Amino acid sequence: MTDRRQIRVRVPASTANLGPGFDALGMALGLYNEVEVELAGGTLSLEILGEGAERLQALGERNLVARSVTETLERLGVPAAGVRIRMENRIPLSRGLGSSSAAALGGVAAAAALAGASLSPEEILDLALPFEGHPDNITPALLGGLTVSTLVEGKVRCVKLPVPDGL
Repeated sequence: MTDRRQIRVRVPASTANLGPGFDALGMALGLYNEVEVELAGGTLSLEILGEGAERLQALGERNLVARSVTETLERLGVPAAGVRIRMENRIPLSRGLGSSSAAALGGVAAAAALAGASLSPEEILDLALPFEGHPDNITPALLGGLTVSTLVEGKVRCVKLPVPDGL
């Protein structure tokens, strides 16, 4: 009998490069992608619904969510063979709404939860950074609200700020 474990994560869109905060300020938005990952045995299975589904499905194991899930599982010591990934994309691609950040972060967060890893937000951000490369997008997607982030010696450093009324 196969040990089946499943997790679902919801990751918001984000916008970055806000005003004078180029490559530092980012804000989470009220639009979400969902990623469901299951350790089911067999081979990698990828099902994508919504925005960019056909294009992203064609990437197979090169899909950003698939790569972030499998590489994070392996890094955390969990064999990634037989991962089943189902994504529901609501964040438009190539529109400056952080779809790649949501993909990278969703994959890392789901993999960490499946591995039973108790990671700090900073550790999750550091795992997601190589897949996305822009802390100003992944930070608000993880922490919500308005954030200021940068890299210090290759590690993400961030501060969450209150969102001003009217934004």
